Amino acid sequence: MNERPHLADNKIQQFVHDDAAYLRWLEANPEGYVINSFVQPTSNYLILHRASCRHINTPNRTNWTTTGFIKTCSSDVSALEAWTASVAGGSPSPCEACKPRGAIRRASTPTTPHRPVEPKQNSPVSLVPQVPSTQLVGKHRAIPQTISTGCPELDLVWARFSGEILNRTHVLIPDAEDDLNWHAFLGHSIDMQGFRAAEFVGVDPLTKPAPNFVPLNIRGIGVTELGALWNVSPIRDHLLGGAKGTLLKTTLDVLKASGGPTGLSLAEAFEAFPHRKGHWTVKAYLQNSVVLEQHGYSFRRWLQHECDRLGAREFPPPDFRKFAGNETLEMALRRRLEQTFCQVGPALAAYMICDWQLWLWNEGRTGVFANFKLDSFHEEFVTKYGRGVVPTGEHLFTDWWLSSFPDLPPRLANECIWLGMEHGTV
Repeated sequence: MNERPHLADNKIQQFVHDDAAYLRWLEANPEGYVINSFVQPTSNYLILHRASCRHINTPNRTNWTTTGFIKTCSSDVSALEAWTASVAGGSPSPCEACKPRGAIRRASTPTTPHRPVEPKQNSPVSLVPQVPSTQLVGKHRAIPQTISTGCPELDLVWARFSGEILNRTHVLIPDAEDDLNWHAFLGHSIDMQGFRAAEFVGVDPLTKPAPNFVPLNIRGIGVTELGALWNVSPIRDHLLGGAKGTLLKTTLDVLKASGGPTGLSLAEAFEAFPHRKGHWTVKAYLQNSVVLEQHGYSFRRWLQHECDRLGAREFPPPDFRKFAGNETLEMALRRRLEQTFCQVGPALAAYMICDWQLWLWNEGRTGVFANFKLDSFHEEFVTKYGRGVVPTGEHLFTDWWLSSFPDLPPRLANECIWLGMEHGTV
């Protein structure tokens, strides 16, 4: 454990470059509290967690105190609040997952409103957004034209692309059966490992020349047709029984021989598609589509069914960050996506619903949500340009973003990052 010289209160322990001691403190103080902050604390990133919170206490992760962040710990919330005020001129923001709000209310004395301390000359760049007089307006939401995050590259891609996002039809996904089927389900559910699913189904334009390629929506092959192919015994038996690494040609030959006109057309689409594809791609599309059979081949009805099971009283839910058991509704919904559909992991589970959530948010039908797609572009951008300001990892990025921009979904920044990397803006 490395004690910082400014920690005058002996109720507080701080851990810098010492994960082992930090984890021992968590084990010894299960009812305690933890402030997650940058090595040089700023008023805009001071997140209060319970010691039991999975975001700062899990055996499945490392580097808790060695990658630009430190942990300041105490069993006394008042001591931590006094520390944040004296060191960073701010109050801690409660983690939305473990909800230590009650502890803050019990410890605080609401006599006078908090007044932020003026930053010192040598303090890090402020993360407070500088909202200009003019704003970019979606249907019901206004977002700032520029932001100030301490990361010039993130500020650049926001200024370049954020104005397009709320009105780009191929990003936001309306709450309609066809849109959710084609875009969120077929266009996002296996959009990984180099396979550009949105281009394959025809939601996005083709980005490589392929004169003989015709997307699924033009061919009339949707969820219903794909599910029906799975119910053809020779096709299903091949997809389930084939060894891992089966050549795509073998699978396409089975589609042509047993799938009738639909199987032939699907095989032709795969043959002409210019991006990476494989046996696993065909299996995922057909096996996932048949799951929706009991829901009338509607991904929207599947979402409604799962939200009902998770206790949501309204659909679409007006608050995805409301707790459903031990986790938020959106995290619980993502877990169900991972458990139900082939080739859907944590990143794709978030991607399958986050642009639907963004449409709902823009329409004023739901509140700010946390989901975004943590893909290779996002990770590469943060690694290359984060400058110790933009944290890595999904939950750290979400906490950091919402602590400065609580009214803006992190998905907006995430999409700006993707566009910036895709178009070579940074």
